[in-house]
Amino acid sequence: MVRSQDFIPRHKSDFNNINQLKRLEKEQIRPIIAELFTWLKDSNWPISSEIRNILFQFDMDLVPDLKKILKSDDSNWKYFILEDFCRYLPNNVIGEIALELEELSMHPSLDDKMEEVDRIAGEILESLNNG
Repeated sequence: MVRSQDFIPRHKSDFNNINQLKRLEKEQIRPIIAELFTWLKDSNWPISSEIRNILFQFDMDLVPDLKKILKSDDSNWKYFILEDFCRYLPNNVIGEIALELEELSMHPSLDDKMEEVDRIAGEILESLNNG
């Protein structure tokens, strides 16, 4: 029996497991969404863009994990999630995380400010309001 957990990448160049993930059905990947998000902590990692492409298909299923990331203390992760992932999500998903984006935009921590998380969150909110 194929277990999706077996295909969670083990290192930042684990294209073997990425290729196995691409063969799975959405229902098989859904339970490991949170684990896949950890591979978006740095967009410079070789598998990062592949993980993004896998996750984009989940739309509203992404919301709980996105909220956790945006409420976390990891400003670097928030930067990469906002800049390289959230910017490309459909408006219905962005609408579900609008409160977290507003909080980051209006009341950033010092680290969030240093990583420009506040600026990017504001830009995403602005595009939602104008789109």
